[in-house]
Amino acid sequence: MIRVRTLILGGGLTGLSTAWHLERRARDTGDASMASYLLVERDARLGGLTRTEEIQGYFFDHTGHWLHLRYPEMKAFVDEVMGDEMHRVARRSRIWSHGALTHFPFQANLFGLPLPVVHKCLQGAIDASLKEARGEFGPPAHFEDYCRQKFGDGITDAFMVPYNTKLWGVQPQEIAADWCHRFLPRPNLSQMTSGALGLVDDQAGYNASFVYPRTGGIETFARAIVRGIPTDKVRLNTQPTKIDLQKRTCVLSDGQVVQYEQLVSSVALPDLLDLATDVPPEVVEARSMLRCTEMTYLLYGIARPVLDDIQWLYVPDPTTPFYRIGSFSNAVPSLAPAGKSGLYVEVANDRPIRLDEVKTSVRAFLRERGWLDDDTQVEVEVARHLKYGYVVFDQHYFPAKEAIFPWLQQQGVHSLGRYGAWVYSSMEDALWDGYGVAMGLEARRSA
Repeated sequence: MIRVRTLILGGGLTGLSTAWHLERRARDTGDASMASYLLVERDARLGGLTRTEEIQGYFFDHTGHWLHLRYPEMKAFVDEVMGDEMHRVARRSRIWSHGALTHFPFQANLFGLPLPVVHKCLQGAIDASLKEARGEFGPPAHFEDYCRQKFGDGITDAFMVPYNTKLWGVQPQEIAADWCHRFLPRPNLSQMTSGALGLVDDQAGYNASFVYPRTGGIETFARAIVRGIPTDKVRLNTQPTKIDLQKRTCVLSDGQVVQYEQLVSSVALPDLLDLATDVPPEVVEARSMLRCTEMTYLLYGIARPVLDDIQWLYVPDPTTPFYRIGSFSNAVPSLAPAGKSGLYVEVANDRPIRLDEVKTSVRAFLRERGWLDDDTQVEVEVARHLKYGYVVFDQHYFPAKEAIFPWLQQQGVHSLGRYGAWVYSSMEDALWDGYGVAMGLEARRSA
């Protein structure tokens, strides 16, 4: 039996940040017990979803992994591990809807849309603002209700409903409103009017700029963190097979048993609960209510510049079987051979997936926009699938978490990261989760 103070399950950003900061705290405090941990990763290398795949000279991440930093502690951490290997990139995102290419976010940049659409969106925003001022709105019942209160019917119908239906795979009436405040910038009427006149504000939203490695893809960042973690505290190609939360023991796939004091897990919450013994019936029932989309995406290497200078493009059109196209190389040119483009295409979740139809649709879309001359320019076209994509914030979401997480905490379990905490979150949130555990802090997320 191996005995450690902290057992870390999962070698993604949450697990790496936990281990790195435990090492740092042990050095800073002189308390060697802080560095008593074991990091277990099921795959052959660390990084989790922050890994990069190289195909024919193109570097592909698991879709867009742009690092947005708002916490001073995390900015200092990234600077320390990366130095000048990381650089800042200004966001260049657009939306293709109603036959027009407009700036992001939709609600602040109506210029270029057909005039009837602009009129409906502005009139709806004015009506919603007046109703809010008169106190006619109560707490939003669901996500669509939130959008109608904050943006009006026009913007909700033109973008919010069709885009989010494709992303979540369910109707917006099924989604709770509580998750979205941080991720949906709300311009005032003056800003909306300016945007409708073409006075673009490219700084709106939480992701107006981001940092990213100069070369090698996002895995360069993960590898930089790994350099601060002793290899003898890492088990690769290993995963938990059984966790006794009362005895605080974990059986690993190599047959070894780990005795721990606290468990830090970024394993997807349903999978973690499935590994645990003696789970109370109310927690088992809550686990059955957890919902998440799967994610299918396509990776493209194209022998010409694509998307002009756009880094990612939202496509809300309900008839199109994908909702976003991103360009790795438009953000960081080193991610594709000179004069070529590396793309990712996220497949819609609101319909059965037929990859041949999606591929045909992607090529047709690029040709119609003048971004593809002929199919011979497509050098890479591969599909990838992830079991977990976007956590669904339905009416069962908050009651389920209220039943699960207090019980886990009583068992000494920190279930963290995007799928461990079962949240919609950023890479920085994953870093902060690991930092918070190592420093004895509560996880911090801005509303």
